[in-house]
Amino acid sequence: MCTACDETYKIFTIELVTKDPVNTNMELFKEIAHRLFQNKVISNININNNKVYHVDNKQIFGFDIHLGNPKNPLTVTLANVEKALEGLVDQFDDYSEMQIKLS
Repeated sequence: MCTACDETYKIFTIELVTKDPVNTNMELFKEIAHRLFQNKVISNININNNKVYHVDNKQIFGFDIHLGNPKNPLTVTLANVEKALEGLVDQFDDYSEMQIKLS
């Protein structure tokens, strides 16, 4: 959790299994933000700490999302984030698995 400008953000780490090397994907980031706003989970989002690495012969693209909702901070939960992002990888051919963790 971090605090900035009188707002508290929860930090989540997202890891995706990728077919090709990826450092950033703006379409993916736009879709994540869209789903979180649409489901009224957040009002603010920051994405950073992009990384690519290999685990168990899988290529992983990972990044952190800082999520905030000053009007209703109780909506920023792991369960709500998972629900909002359910089926996300089905929209993108380059991703096959997604894992979300509260940092």
